[in-house]
Amino acid sequence: MTFLNRLVDKALKDPYVSTLIVKLEKQYANHFIGKNTEVLNLTGKEYLDLLRFADILCRSEKYEARNTAYKIISLLHAFYNDDQMFKLQAYNVLVKLGNFPSIEIVLGETKVHSDEIVIDRIVKETYQAAPGSSNIFTDTQYKLFEKMKDSNHFSFSGPTSFGKSFIFESFIKYLIEKKNGSDNIALLVPTRALINQVSMKLKNVINNKKYKILTKPVVPLLYKQSDTRFIFVLTPERLISYLSEANPVINYLLVDEAHKLLSETDTRAPLFYHALMIAKRKSINLYFSSPNVPNTEIFLQLVGNSVEETLSIKENSVAQNRFFIDCIEKRAVYFSEYGDEQVLEYSGYASDSHTNLKNAINILGENSPNIIYCNTKDDTIQYALEYAKTLSYRSDNELGQLINLVQDTMHEEYYLVDCLKKGVAYHFGGLPQRIREKIELLFQKKIIKNIFCTSTLLEGVNLPAKNIFILSNAIGLTKLSKIDFWNLAGRAGRLTEDLSGNIICLRIIDKRNRWENPDKDLQVIKDKSVGDVSSVLMTNQGKFYINIGNSIRNEPFTRKHVTENEKRMLDSYGNILAYHALSKTDSILRSKFIDRNNQAKEIINYLEKFNKVPEKILSQSSTIKLVYQNKILSSSMSLMNIPERTGYQECLDLLNTLCDLYNWEKEESGGRNPLVRSKAVLGYYAVLMSSWINSQPLNVIIKKTINYFDENSKQISINNRDFVLFEKENRAHINHIVNNVVSDIENLLRFKIKIYVKNYVDLLNIKYQKDEETIDIPNWDNYLEYGTTDLTIIELQNLGFQRHIASFLKNNYLDFFVMENGIITDFLENELKEQLQKSKYMQEYEEVSNTLGWS
Repeated sequence: MTFLNRLVDKALKDPYVSTLIVKLEKQYANHFIGKNTEVLNLTGKEYLDLLRFADILCRSEKYEARNTAYKIISLLHAFYNDDQMFKLQAYNVLVKLGNFPSIEIVLGETKVHSDEIVIDRIVKETYQAAPGSSNIFTDTQYKLFEKMKDSNHFSFSGPTSFGKSFIFESFIKYLIEKKNGSDNIALLVPTRALINQVSMKLKNVINNKKYKILTKPVVPLLYKQSDTRFIFVLTPERLISYLSEANPVINYLLVDEAHKLLSETDTRAPLFYHALMIAKRKSINLYFSSPNVPNTEIFLQLVGNSVEETLSIKENSVAQNRFFIDCIEKRAVYFSEYGDEQVLEYSGYASDSHTNLKNAINILGENSPNIIYCNTKDDTIQYALEYAKTLSYRSDNELGQLINLVQDTMHEEYYLVDCLKKGVAYHFGGLPQRIREKIELLFQKKIIKNIFCTSTLLEGVNLPAKNIFILSNAIGLTKLSKIDFWNLAGRAGRLTEDLSGNIICLRIIDKRNRWENPDKDLQVIKDKSVGDVSSVLMTNQGKFYINIGNSIRNEPFTRKHVTENEKRMLDSYGNILAYHALSKTDSILRSKFIDRNNQAKEIINYLEKFNKVPEKILSQSSTIKLVYQNKILSSSMSLMNIPERTGYQECLDLLNTLCDLYNWEKEESGGRNPLVRSKAVLGYYAVLMSSWINSQPLNVIIKKTINYFDENSKQISINNRDFVLFEKENRAHINHIVNNVVSDIENLLRFKIKIYVKNYVDLLNIKYQKDEETIDIPNWDNYLEYGTTDLTIIELQNLGFQRHIASFLKNNYLDFFVMENGIITDFLENELKEQLQKSKYMQEYEEVSNTLGWS
């Protein structure tokens, strides 16, 4: 052991070091909650000793020592940021850690002269330069990047603030340079919400003109004609669709937020697994990224790759301070890095939840960007509204533009307008993408200071803040897992802007899943270690392999009480297993099913004998039970043709047909947000569907829906309570409709219903081929995906434009697109840019500019 290592080990175990850090933590915690208690302040000697210890610890290879060094610097920065001695020592520590993004925070305009530190920095900046940019890898990022470069597949994890997206961006640049721009690359993201964010970022950082960044599973003819290569940003369902057709080969697949693959409650997990197994079958090189997972080899195991190429990062790029404030029991504590709870004097206790929240934000979040996690959509809106009421009106040009956008594109009575007028916003998956993006941009610019949100932040949305207030320890009705908690809490602190962030678990009401059992609930924040994670495919939990066999044969599960989520996941895995068995796919799902279900051979024989659905259709319909697909194929009855017209009645007829054929009243009626509680809801879906696929803008769809509920005396259920008659003049009722319309278009029309429509179209085509009939079946699944029947608008969306911009370009600037038989064959991009710059359409120019990477 070297002298330095002995020194580091001694410092880590030295009670004097821990005593000093605890004292510094107390000083910081009291300062944070507004109590400047002089008696807690460090002496001059203690201050210098802490700097010396930080200098020793930062030189270690041990992540515990390096994290402690960084923690000391981050805490001292709150009190000594103007002290030259601190700046010199902090600069030294950050260079030793390779944490270059934080150096400017510490130094500001100050120039530090130290030959040793400057030389050390120059060496690291030279060797650790990220490909194709001026950014420098931290030591840990550089170590990871070098390992990835030498691997055909890889899996890594790190804290939320580690910079996983930066690693992937740098790796893409490396692949382009190494392969001389010959390979196609794809990024797999868990939800649509992330597609635009990731693709826009890539357009800003990938400068190679040979590459086009696409977000649809279609390569436009315009790009096929030239020597173009592609970077795709796709969800699992879009990747499955892409790989099912004769498209350009994808060579590398980078999987973001890979822990979603392991979820036992997220019904998209089977789809994620299915997409990856298809990619593996196509011999695509797979690279996984996840937050805080210690056993990163699990993702490689699930797809059947060797497990040596992994790395789990535990070094922090941003330090975090942990607080719990219990406004019910009137108790405030700070959680020390050494495991002790430090009781604090807090002055913000009140008798109601809204005042408790207002006081906490005003005392703890003053002058800082804050994220307030509320769990449910209703809580998110109500807490944002009530907090906004306590603030003065804001006058800001960009805020005004966003308010106008919300009123013009959604509804003038939408509650978000009230919040934005005070510089407050709420953020959840049911908001239109362009509104969410504007909110995120204004938050980054600090024009919006407080964002109230649901678990959309856990989907990987890049939205860090100085402080995160966590009002609930659950997602929906399920307690936050350790991975989800630290993924959420990891948003506290912004690399390049903060040395540290603050996590405040805040109990403001005595209610279920609102930290109601602190002794038990707080373990998730007290213990920062995340244990190994597992997959049901490995554990066979709940007789998993017996039950997916039962699903295939449409038999009861082994347990009477199976939740709707569990049922959907078992059915989906059953369908995927059927596909693997019939296509002879070598997978862990198939091999373990054969090992752990003693009726496996009979079930596979049953499948081979009973199933008539082609493999390609099975592959794209993994959420639909085989029994219904086969009934449609074998039916001797006359089936409804897909209608040519797309009016309300045609939509309603098609929905009724799908409801009957696929037994929605059984298969889609369970859970908190079912597709079909009763057939009566199909009239509402028909209104949405006919408006959406006929290219109508969102505000028109919302108004049509409001009129439908009013004219037909429909009932609504606000906050999942009793049903009440819809009132057109009731603002709460209007907001309920607005939120549902946006969410239902995204999650029901463009996802669930679209999958059923596509399956029905595909099966009808098979039936007609079998009967030697030639009928041209309209692609209603495309109509639902793109929100139009207009082939030009579809073409423009395939080029990367969002639906509203595609309609705008078609109506105003179609002359800049050369069309042949409805297909875009050329694009006068420079001329379009010149004309848009001169136009009155500044908002549209900005969006087109972002899409095409002009800015």
